[in-house]
Amino acid sequence: AEIERDLYLSPFEIGKTIALNNVFFVRSKAELLPDSFSELDRLVKVLTDNPDLKIELSGHTDNVGDVALNLKLSEDRVVTIKNYLMSKNISAKRLSGKGYGGSKPIANNATEETRKLNRRVEFIIIAK
Repeated sequence: AEIERDLYLSPFEIGKTIALNNVFFVRSKAELLPDSFSELDRLVKVLTDNPDLKIELSGHTDNVGDVALNLKLSEDRVVTIKNYLMSKNISAKRLSGKGYGGSKPIANNATEETRKLNRRVEFIIIAK
């Protein structure tokens, strides 16, 4: 599936995958860095302005390190984002999510620069 790089320019179509480009975590942790809040608050606004929108979050890591730990980390990061959205009055019924670890890379993992691209959070619109 084609990944939309800018949530705010793309039409909301069911099945569309949209990257949250400016969501960052503490290395190897599920703790959000402060730079992430403006991007997440834009997502809150989109969800608030479109009350029928339901999304499935997906967390991804690079392939460095233990596969099981990366899977758990990607799942924990999705939970962190869901909790943030719920703290902003977005209903849990509108949010689902899954961690994929390093199983769905969008770039090869040869360099730090390309591994960075694989450490990401996206969402898919599942209802609108």
